[in-house]
Amino acid sequence: MNGEDWRSLLTDATKEVQNRVSKVVEQGEVSKVVEVGASGDTTLVADKEAENELFKALTPLDGLRIISEEAGNWGDPHAPLVAIVDPLDGSSNFERRIPFYCTSVAVAKGDSLAGISWALIRNLVNGDVYWAEKGKGSFKNGIRLTGSKRASLRDVVLDVDFSRGPPELVAKLARLVTSVKRQVHIGANALELCFVAEGCVDSFVDMRGRMRMTDFAAGYLIAREAGAEVTAWDGSPLELPVRLETKISFVASGSRRIHADVLDLCR
Repeated sequence: MNGEDWRSLLTDATKEVQNRVSKVVEQGEVSKVVEVGASGDTTLVADKEAENELFKALTPLDGLRIISEEAGNWGDPHAPLVAIVDPLDGSSNFERRIPFYCTSVAVAKGDSLAGISWALIRNLVNGDVYWAEKGKGSFKNGIRLTGSKRASLRDVVLDVDFSRGPPELVAKLARLVTSVKRQVHIGANALELCFVAEGCVDSFVDMRGRMRMTDFAAGYLIAREAGAEVTAWDGSPLELPVRLETKISFVASGSRRIHADVLDLCR
């Protein structure tokens, strides 16, 4: 399939996800747990409903295997394409009725981060759709994204996740956090990488080594295609296998200048 085919299929599939998740809210089942997923986290009924809709769209495709936060690995392990799926990113927000959560799908050629070629993330609260194709840019609702243009740390809105991180990591990040205009973390990593692409936040830092590939893959391509720098905390390229068990630390910034300053403070 070409990029337009992927965009159409994933747009339709994630719209169905939004419809199903909305019905779970209407039925008052936001906290209902059905099982423990492959990632080890509890699976809400909304997680399962969202995954079912994505699998309905993806499993009929030849030559495609799936990695999902809930179901784990599905399909032929030697398939040339892999879909990396987080059916409901921001489940904790959803369960607590915080209106910030999304569904995330990336498709890679092969089993490395460098092979990610298509990505779509849908905000399940307001329906915004972020889309990227490798080498062809990133878009929000059809409008091209170009990331942040800010050049000074004192103007930066920094997204940093140090939740459940060790005290020494929090201490290490203190100088960075106190050097920027504002620090936030909203609780849906895929959507927050889209905010880097969009320029809503200027940099996103997660050095805990805990983020999963299912949270990261689609947002990574969307941010990169918008011109963002996305590297390891020491500035080296991210060269990672696309696997359920892969855990990630990274720094993503909308501009090269801000990225250099953030990396310097992270060190």
